[in-house]
Amino acid sequence: MRSEQVCAEVELGKGERKIKVRALVDTVASRSVISKKLADELAKRKLAVIVPLEKPYYLRTADKNGKVKIIGRCIVDVVFQGVKVPGGAVFEVAENLREDLDLIIGRPEIDAWDIIFTPEGPRPRKVPIEFEIV
Repeated sequence: MRSEQVCAEVELGKGERKIKVRALVDTVASRSVISKKLADELAKRKLAVIVPLEKPYYLRTADKNGKVKIIGRCIVDVVFQGVKVPGGAVFEVAENLREDLDLIIGRPEIDAWDIIFTPEGPRPRKVPIEFEIV
């Protein structure tokens, strides 16, 4: 797949006060992760809440011996490809995410937001996004 087919425009924040980022939509990622740098910027602007973990943990990455240190959770309102996500999202805050990456949308959100992949890029199957309790 080309990068435009796996990347999405995402807005994080409240009302008109949002930060626009390009996110990697990764179907094999078991979690959705935000960089500490971006989470701190959102919190500084009062656009998100960061909840530190009492004890950090690690997620393995595709790189041999690669690990990402998770130090907290970031609660933030989300607009994914122009579509508001009801209730926002909770992202794992990574202390050492790759420098060129600030946001990874993983399998839990892909499934919950019912994201499909098209030649133009990922998008929600239904607009507005609806959740179910089964």
